[in-house]
Amino acid sequence: MYVGHQMRDVSDEKLAWAAQCGVEHIACENREGIEREDGTWDVQGIKRLQDRLRRHGITMDVLALNLPSQYMTRQRFPGIMMGLPSRDAEIEVIKQNIRAAGEAGVPALKYNLNFLGVPRTGRRPGRGGALYSHFDIREWTDHSLTEAGPISEETAWERITYFLERVVPVAEECRVRLACHPHDPGVPRDTGLRGVHCVLGSIEGLKKFVSICESPYHGLNFCQGTVAEMCEHPATEVLEAIRYFGSRQKIVMVHFRNIRGRFLSFDEVYPDEGDVDMVAAARAYKEVGFDGMLCPDHVPQSAVDPGGDRQFSYCLGYIKGVLQAIGA
Repeated sequence: MYVGHQMRDVSDEKLAWAAQCGVEHIACENREGIEREDGTWDVQGIKRLQDRLRRHGITMDVLALNLPSQYMTRQRFPGIMMGLPSRDAEIEVIKQNIRAAGEAGVPALKYNLNFLGVPRTGRRPGRGGALYSHFDIREWTDHSLTEAGPISEETAWERITYFLERVVPVAEECRVRLACHPHDPGVPRDTGLRGVHCVLGSIEGLKKFVSICESPYHGLNFCQGTVAEMCEHPATEVLEAIRYFGSRQKIVMVHFRNIRGRFLSFDEVYPDEGDVDMVAAARAYKEVGFDGMLCPDHVPQSAVDPGGDRQFSYCLGYIKGVLQAIGA
């Protein structure tokens, strides 16, 4: 278990900064020189980027598929979650990209199966004037249906299952682990949000998800902050979730972040001031034998740090300290 970082900017300057923070492993979100116009990946492009990372002492543990946490109509492949006639062709592109990753020796791919993006209700002031991303269902005002109309739990599961049944066998064949991010945030179980039931926005939903197409290559980008957002009592329920998914080897990588609050009402805060004991969480990962990356994610916004590098530096250092404290 070790510190890692998600990087969209992989310029030499940013890679030098990451290396100076003690980062030796990244989840790469930059596909420049890799992704062709038709969405398929070039194996040699992946290898060129891997070679450049190595010159900074950094390994690409994870590469991001072009299935981001973005509103459905703004996706590169909208048919997958909207159930459009284009989804079969889109899934074929994803399958090709899994094969390309396998050929290049990329161990894992992260992705989202997202409808709504990441809904929030603004920001609230926090420590030292930083601004925390905030969500409170009582402040949500847009109750219109999305372009997809009502999406029931049954419909959402059909589309997720359709995707998994086609891509997980390819991941097995290529020995590439797939790491899906939960729906962020959890939404009302009875009505959903804007008519959409986000089935990966509960721990029970994540349990069902990993049971579909059971495989060691089918798992989670375990966003600890998002899991906390699903819980009535994050301090205890997050540790239980780590042990459940970790003991089943379903955690591929971790977004090691914290919240203050609970289901349907929370702020994304600095890791040391949230409701989850982060040292206890790290110990739980260690207990279940998790051996991957703990990455910072969704850092606070700061007027004195417009690029966010100081925020990420703080969180990276915090993770390093936690790992040293537990002997990981």
